[in-house]
Amino acid sequence: MIITDNWNSYNQATALNYPNSVHHKYSAFSDDLNNNFIESFNKTFKVWYKTKKSFKNFESAVALITTFIYHYNFLHEHSSLNNLTPAMIAGANYSAKDIKNWRLF
Repeated sequence: MIITDNWNSYNQATALNYPNSVHHKYSAFSDDLNNNFIESFNKTFKVWYKTKKSFKNFESAVALITTFIYHYNFLHEHSSLNNLTPAMIAGANYSAKDIKNWRLF
């Protein structure tokens, strides 16, 4: 299943690259299934990535994206989690000093 907003360009790209998938288009933010999560993630990544200049090669791209995913899933405070990190919600008990020492960028 592929979930996108209502932008028409997604129709051809989805049909060409994922011919066996079900394409759901949502235009209302109140729908249970929408792309708000990935749009929020992309916005956060874009702000972070702009400071990194560019990828030098495929390996550096993978390393940079992996670092960001680690940061986003463990260290980044999420407003939807009452400004806690996912790790804290899962029960991790880290001090602010520990988290500051783990900053990878």
